[in-house]
Amino acid sequence: MTESEFFPYHNFHIEFKLDDGTKLSGLLSDPMNHNETKKTRTIYDFIPTINMIAWKQAKQNGDNVKMKELQGEIDIVKIVLVRRL
Repeated sequence: MTESEFFPYHNFHIEFKLDDGTKLSGLLSDPMNHNETKKTRTIYDFIPTINMIAWKQAKQNGDNVKMKELQGEIDIVKIVLVRRL
């Protein structure tokens, strides 16, 4: 998926399928620091559904280390199907 194709799903709880057949659900957000990390603009932060509540609590507590432990990364180019939950 391109960034423009993915835009309606950005920052929403979604389920999606990757080009390797893997099915996942959670929230994908653009980290907005591509210049600092030198990563491609299609790499998004991924918070799996199972970690969403704990991630939000860590954010409220200002625990950036815990937030990083609970999230991963997904290249949206690998997404072949997506729908909002």
